[in-house]
Amino acid sequence: MRKGWYLALGAALATLVAVALATHPSSAQSPDGTPCGACHLAQQEGYALSAHALAAQSEVFQVLAREASAMPNWGTDGCYRCHGPVDGAATGVSCEACHAMDNPGRLGYGDFRLATDGAMRSTKPGAAPHATAVSPLFGDSLFCAACHEQYHPQSGVVLQGTYTEWLNSGAAREGKTCQACHMGETWPNHAFGPGARDDAAKGKALAQAIALEVKWPETAQAGSPLTVDVRLENTGAGHALPTGKVEGSEMWLEMAATVGGRVVFTETLSYGVTYADEKGNTTPPLTSVDAAGLFRDYRLLPGRAVQERFVFVVPSDVRGQVDVEVRLMYRQTPLWLSERLALPAASAVVVRRAAASLAVVEPPPRPTYVAPTPTATLVPTPTPSAWQAATGGKAEGQGWLGPFFVVSVLLLIAVTAWALRERAV
Repeated sequence: MRKGWYLALGAALATLVAVALATHPSSAQSPDGTPCGACHLAQQEGYALSAHALAAQSEVFQVLAREASAMPNWGTDGCYRCHGPVDGAATGVSCEACHAMDNPGRLGYGDFRLATDGAMRSTKPGAAPHATAVSPLFGDSLFCAACHEQYHPQSGVVLQGTYTEWLNSGAAREGKTCQACHMGETWPNHAFGPGARDDAAKGKALAQAIALEVKWPETAQAGSPLTVDVRLENTGAGHALPTGKVEGSEMWLEMAATVGGRVVFTETLSYGVTYADEKGNTTPPLTSVDAAGLFRDYRLLPGRAVQERFVFVVPSDVRGQVDVEVRLMYRQTPLWLSERLALPAASAVVVRRAAASLAVVEPPPRPTYVAPTPTATLVPTPTPSAWQAATGGKAEGQGWLGPFFVVSVLLLIAVTAWALRERAV
């Protein structure tokens, strides 16, 4: 009976292996020609979910690889140095592409070297039907830098700086390697994290790495500006978010305000890298192939926080409440690239979300301008002068007569005095 149980178990395992090999991207073969997944079933299952398994199969990659192959200095194998180092597009980044590496080479150009001794390398020794070797490189982030640090072969602009980002992070200072996060501390995870096919898992992993804080106003006032402050911090990743090439992903922060289901405001802020061509143009967005210079790098760096602010005017006719939502979004292939290549749009994933319903306060009444009522002003009555008294006020309005009369009298007196003096002589 026990023998029958063993036979059934063996048949079930054989079936599982067959299904795994038939339904997932093929792994490399061991030196004796046996597919790796025949013995390393768990590793094969994880690998089948990884971006490595799809490295040469992606439609986006294939289009860009053709464009690059027609440019000087890229060469026909330029992209395949990392996306298919063993046998090009046939297997992509196969098991052998990593487990036969013995030297990362010159960083930035995929110049790593694969050993030719037939030994599969790892961090620890193990019994296997093929040759094995222990390589300290497998526990070093420099191992990943062989492909995850890339420069443009013509312009020299950084196309992928994940390794450099890690070198400048708190994770590097603490001795936490790429492998520690992406493969696990105890059992190697060959999906290298959440994998490339599970959008929900990718969103969950990003949510664990990014902190979101939103400062809401207490109320909203119709006809007045409403301000929402948002703080994002990369607390869990040892590299920038997003990282890698611009074709690999996009991330953005969006805010929407609705009243009774009617959208009254929406705004989006993007996080990523923008390249410029040789003339300084940045639109339409450029791929890594056409990048002549770096125009903008606005991403969430490790251990750094960014402060964002959304401001909009609440419509004056709004009453009741306004519903405001802030979401951090992620997509594996940028929408602009899918549209350019006429490919189906990748799914957008909600990474973090915060929402609030704010009571709308009616605007205060406008002040009405009332013109002041004029009041009578008492004018003091002037005291009549001696002349006015002598003339009975008849000379009012003829003020020049008084001085003229005085001068005439004085002149008459002077003439009379002169005449008398002349007579006496």
